[in-house]
Amino acid sequence: MDATRWSARAVAACAVGAVLVVTGTGTAYAGTGTFEDPVGDSTSVDISQVRVVHRNAVKVSVRSAVALDAGQVYAFWIDTGRGPRPTFHVSFRPNSDFSDSLAVVRSFGQRPTRLVRCPGMRAHADMFDEAPVSLRVPRRCIGDPKLVRVAVKFEDETTGSVDWAPERRTFTPWVAR
Repeated sequence: MDATRWSARAVAACAVGAVLVVTGTGTAYAGTGTFEDPVGDSTSVDISQVRVVHRNAVKVSVRSAVALDAGQVYAFWIDTGRGPRPTFHVSFRPNSDFSDSLAVVRSFGQRPTRLVRCPGMRAHADMFDEAPVSLRVPRRCIGDPKLVRVAVKFEDETTGSVDWAPERRTFTPWVAR
């Protein structure tokens, strides 16, 4: 009887260990990817983690090592990996109005080739709560992609400080639906 309990516990412990290895930091699995960014690589804005959830919508949550403040701008790029790989861009400021349009861009820093209206798109950046900055984009607005990858840029317009995740003008690894 004791041997059976011990065996069941050993199997359970191995299963938990396998799950932790598969879902560890920096990996993408079953519609979710979590990517760490070095803390201290920027001053007024400092991204510490980006989490991408790719299910009925693409939700990007960003944790920062410093508090949100006025004068900051949060920019997100979503690469859909389809055909010519359309890339969508949106940016917003904390505690301000938000447009329901995504810009279609060819690459970072390029002017939009067109705007796509996206009812149901949501953004959150509140200086008065501890919740991460987040963007939620329904998949129908970006062509129902099977894969996505994201790039995030936080900028403080007052100090000129900028932080990118995962790196400057670089996308995260792909996250499958």
